[in-house]
Amino acid sequence: MKRHKVLTTGLGLLVALTGAAGLTACSSDSDTGSGGGGDAAETETVDVDVAEDLENARTAVADALAEDDSWAQIMLASDVQAPTVKYGLLVVPYSYSDAASRVQGTITITDGTYTIEADSAETGKTWQIDQDGEITEVTK
Repeated sequence: MKRHKVLTTGLGLLVALTGAAGLTACSSDSDTGSGGGGDAAETETVDVDVAEDLENARTAVADALAEDDSWAQIMLASDVQAPTVKYGLLVVPYSYSDAASRVQGTITITDGTYTIEADSAETGKTWQIDQDGEITEVTK
């Protein structure tokens, strides 16, 4: 019984190590720049220090639109506890982290499309996320 347990454990460890080594090898292949067009966009989102703020803001807007998609503008605000109507706008609760110096407060929705901007507190760069979750740098 002990021998069976030792062999099973050893085999399990061997499989786990082989899988980990394979994943490491695969991830290093993608860094060679051997043609994949998706690599640049993937790298870009990793470097965005306000990505979580943008994703949280997009989620807040998407959740509000899922409840009622007739709104042309939605305001993100830290002074409300639940979605409410103020100033003729739907206002949803949202607070950003210290990584952002600013997150766009009023989001305009046109035919279901919108973007939300945020400024990085560290770099000063402005980033935006669209309704599909794609994050890009805003260049002026």
